Amino acid sequence: MRISTIRPVQLLGALWLLIGVTGAVAPVAEAQSVSGKAYGASVQGPLGTEQSAVAVLPAVSVDDGAMADDAADAMTVPGTLTTDALTGTTSGAIGDAAAAQSVATVFNVSLLNGLITASSLTATVSSTSDGTQATSNALGSTLADLVVNGVSFTSGDGTVAPNTRVTLPGVGYVVLNEQLPTGDGVHSSGLTVNLIHVVLENALTGAQTGEIIVGSATSTATL
Repeated sequence: MRISTIRPVQLLGALWLLIGVTGAVAPVAEAQSVSGKAYGASVQGPLGTEQSAVAVLPAVSVDDGAMADDAADAMTVPGTLTTDALTGTTSGAIGDAAAAQSVATVFNVSLLNGLITASSLTATVSSTSDGTQATSNALGSTLADLVVNGVSFTSGDGTVAPNTRVTLPGVGYVVLNEQLPTGDGVHSSGLTVNLIHVVLENALTGAQTGEIIVGSATSTATL
């Protein structure tokens, strides 16, 4: 069973927009933005792409907030991926500062017939901007009982060093805790975290033939 919801959240102070906004503040309002996306898993191959538990942040206006979430009981792509419950949640708001957060969770992950396994994982990203400084982080992202090709990669606190790459002989490679930043660090900041990102390659040519991503979260904030 899959459940998906999008909920607008009106924050205190929004009524002044209905009363009237001066032309002086209009350009600032137009520059403000937040965005976010989270999904439990995605499999891309020759036949297309399949994703589960996908949440995308709706449009957010000044002094308003919004939230979206999605969930699935499980996901199965034979020979490629099996999981138990997956969730994706993303939210954002704009006021004196712009802020967004996205979270994806997945339980009992098995990729490529057990080549990569994890009992659970959580991808969490947060972005904020106040007009003079913009930052993003992946605090709260964890991988539990992660094993890749028979080797354990989970530390005591459930973390893996960002952008850890492991070769998968005859398959391709995997990037663990992949982190992809964007923004100038002053007015804007964004971050995408893919906790498990497998790139499938042709064993003879090295050409990419597909990819698997489990636990993906993205957030951006601009002010």
